[in-house]
Amino acid sequence: MIHTSPIGEEINDHYHWHIEIIPKLTKVAGFEWGTGFYINPTPPEESARFLREAQIEKRFRPITF
Repeated sequence: MIHTSPIGEEINDHYHWHIEIIPKLTKVAGFEWGTGFYINPTPPEESARFLREAQIEKRFRPITF
């Protein structure tokens, strides 16, 4: 997708061209097109199992002043 400033608006410094690359995991339906948010098709049980099995690596950096 290519985004730009709204049509008919005067030039604003906070608008800029940008491109979004979204992997095609499923078909895009009305909700996704209408809102710009994408539904995660992963079942909650699979997500919960993944999170339970995740290993957290603790890294501590000494604080220096």
